[in-house]
Amino acid sequence: MKIKSFWNHLSLKRKVLTTFLPLTMIPLLIILIISITLITQNGKKDAIKNAKNKLSLVATQSEQLIENITYNIKAFSTSTSLQTAASTNYPDNAYGNYMFTTSMHSAIYNIMDIQNLISNGYVQTNFGKTFDIKLDAMQFPNTEMKQHYTSVLAAKGKILFQSPSDKSGESIFNVSKALINIDTGENIGILSFDIRESIFFDSYCKTIINGTESLYLIDKGGTIISSNERDRLQTPLDAKLWSRISSLPTNDTIFELNNSNSFSICTSLKNGSYYLLYTMNYYEIYQEAFHMAMLLFIIGILVLLITIILSRFLAQSFVRPITKLAAYADEAGKGNFLAPLEINSKDEIRFLADRLQNMNHNIKQLTTCIYNEQVEKREYELKMLQAQINPHFLYNCLDNISSLITDDRIKTADSMIYHLGRYYRTILSKGRNIITIKEECQLISDYLEIQLIKSPELFTYTINIPSELNDLKILKMILQPIVENSVIHGFTGYKSNLHLSVSAHIQNQTVYIQIADNGRGIPSETLTSIFHQPQPSMPKHFGLYNIQERIQLKYGKIYGIQIDSKENQGTRITVSFPKVL
Repeated sequence: MKIKSFWNHLSLKRKVLTTFLPLTMIPLLIILIISITLITQNGKKDAIKNAKNKLSLVATQSEQLIENITYNIKAFSTSTSLQTAASTNYPDNAYGNYMFTTSMHSAIYNIMDIQNLISNGYVQTNFGKTFDIKLDAMQFPNTEMKQHYTSVLAAKGKILFQSPSDKSGESIFNVSKALINIDTGENIGILSFDIRESIFFDSYCKTIINGTESLYLIDKGGTIISSNERDRLQTPLDAKLWSRISSLPTNDTIFELNNSNSFSICTSLKNGSYYLLYTMNYYEIYQEAFHMAMLLFIIGILVLLITIILSRFLAQSFVRPITKLAAYADEAGKGNFLAPLEINSKDEIRFLADRLQNMNHNIKQLTTCIYNEQVEKREYELKMLQAQINPHFLYNCLDNISSLITDDRIKTADSMIYHLGRYYRTILSKGRNIITIKEECQLISDYLEIQLIKSPELFTYTINIPSELNDLKILKMILQPIVENSVIHGFTGYKSNLHLSVSAHIQNQTVYIQIADNGRGIPSETLTSIFHQPQPSMPKHFGLYNIQERIQLKYGKIYGIQIDSKENQGTRITVSFPKVL
């Protein structure tokens, strides 16, 4: 009996959901969770395994390339043409230089393997002559070359791997070796070649199969010397990641460096001077799981639709009270919110009927409130329009124009009439509340020009707005009141050489407009109360308060006004709002 009573007091929604939804959705949910978990786990294992295979393959290829470079450099250093060119003491004249250049050109450019390897470099002889490969010409060694010459000779014939002289990314590293006369065993010079990065990139670029994988070859200084991310060549690796990698043992063991969004695998090459870092985003793995989840979700939706159809069939027993609700709703649609409604059940239908009656009562109250609010809104808009069109300012300008005409200063009066007309044309702007930044700045300019006509020596001003910001939208009368405050409260009766500037920039889709002056500034005790609800006795603060309220009501609390002011030093006000076209 308790179960029956409990069931009878359940809402219609709960009766249907309690019966059908658990029977259908719980198994689907279990299958979904298990499937996604298995797919994700297996996908991670397979991805890591494939990544290790790729990294091992690239490491082997890179080591072979280094061995080939070493072999070719050694073979080239013993070539007859190079030995002859380097060991010959050519005369120190134009002919001798020509012979040296010709011999070196023939020695280098007739050997195809060397041409394919090097992108830049030089050969320096014991006689002080240097052949620059890039320039294909002789030059005399500078201080850096001389120092490098000494360090290479100190290696006693060993090949040195160093950072390339060219940091553009074209070269991967520099290879240097002492030239030793194969007959006498004496040092006759050095080789210093920058090896092409492309020979390494070409060897592994086909291994990277999609955009979620990255491969980096890193030298012992933490610089990326080769990568499929071409814009990162000859740039330092992330310091935190490099600190982790550089602490690894210098053998061919593979290490995993994991984070939340991707996994990385690192290995060092046999010579211990270079590291290979492979990184893959988990996106590919999660994508497969997502596709499976979507498939199961669609199946769940189909099952849910079938469940809903069955639920509607069972709900036919409640047709009569629903019909009463529909008739009551029709009466409410005709404006009769007080029509009677009798529902005797204690389930969801009765609950709905009570709420519907309350809703109709609230609608009647809200209708009255909305009407009153519309009346108040229209009155407020009228007051705002009247506040924008300052009659005192207009009358003052007209008096000035009259005085100018009386004084026979017709051109000055004409200029003031021109700026005053354009000023009020922009203010009215055909009833628009949103104008462009260009229009708002024109409003400022007209206002300032009028003030300068009245007081020519009072101040100077500049308006510097980037052209790309001119057509962006802004609330009307946001900037002009701030400028007016600067002139009236910051400049009037203060010192000379006063200046006002208006500038703007955009950052992260937010427009920042700065109005700065070198006037009297705002006292520190006043700054703390500017954005509090102003009193009628503080009209100048009301202007800033009103601007702050308008911006935040329109765009949100993250935008508005920021004030930086020091007394007797000036004021800088920054207005921020979102970029709106």
